[in-house]
Amino acid sequence: MFNQYFGQYLFNQGILTAEQLTEVLTHERAVRLKLGVLAVNAGIMTASQVEQVHDLQRTKDKRFGELAIEQGYLTLKQMEELLEVQQRRQLTLSQAIVDLGYLNLSELEQVLIKFKEQSGLAAQQWQSLQVSDYNDISQALLDFFFAGAMGEVYHKYVALLLRNIIRFLNEDPLLMNADALDSVVLDRLVSQAVYGEMELFTGLTADEATLLGIARRYSGEELMVLDDLALDSVAEFLNVINGIFCVNASDQGVDLDLQPQQILREEKLSLRKGYRISIRLSFGKLNLILAAGKL
Repeated sequence: MFNQYFGQYLFNQGILTAEQLTEVLTHERAVRLKLGVLAVNAGIMTASQVEQVHDLQRTKDKRFGELAIEQGYLTLKQMEELLEVQQRRQLTLSQAIVDLGYLNLSELEQVLIKFKEQSGLAAQQWQSLQVSDYNDISQALLDFFFAGAMGEVYHKYVALLLRNIIRFLNEDPLLMNADALDSVVLDRLVSQAVYGEMELFTGLTADEATLLGIARRYSGEELMVLDDLALDSVAEFLNVINGIFCVNASDQGVDLDLQPQQILREEKLSLRKGYRISIRLSFGKLNLILAAGKL
């Protein structure tokens, strides 16, 4: 989690542009070994078991290791050993920045010192950053003041989306900003409403190339144009996220359900406590629309 937190700092301070940071994260990710691959390589899990855990991640908001232990495929000790191997063999963001020539070692050292000073994190918080979650980053970087009590729900949803962008799109998302809005005109929006003991409007919007990139990565198909099939893939991606959101809510005793996904075109929306959250991906910018409902 340090990589994402530090990367966000570099972008916010203007030390790296969004494009440069995306390149660095892609370079770092290119040599990152996944836990499932390591488990198969070590002969601890079969490929079929890894695939079963991946399928479970479509319905449960849990990490690979947690689910593998629940299924009896890994012991806690085996998971800790795999994580240690993964950490040892992982290229750090700092190393990737130096490799690509965006900072030299001296410059990197100074940036890290300022990062620690300006983050205002205590030693214990700094240590916890190594195992913290995207919810911490959302809380630190996004301000949902005008959403009132719904702000906490928005933070949880943003964190859930970011985790699933990693799981299903194999991308390192970069949170950019959140803008409050009471109405918005969108060329194309894949949306779905959550209802029940709470109402939440969710939507994904982006330019054509970015939506097509999401559809390709989620479906695993060589989609060439943003046709109905591609948009359906984006809608299914949103549906999976919202399904997991409802499961998480149910675990907290909140009963929620989902309306069918919709693809809205050139439509003006009036939103209650609405926000547009911008997320940078390697192939474009995705906007997440969250609101306490449509007016």
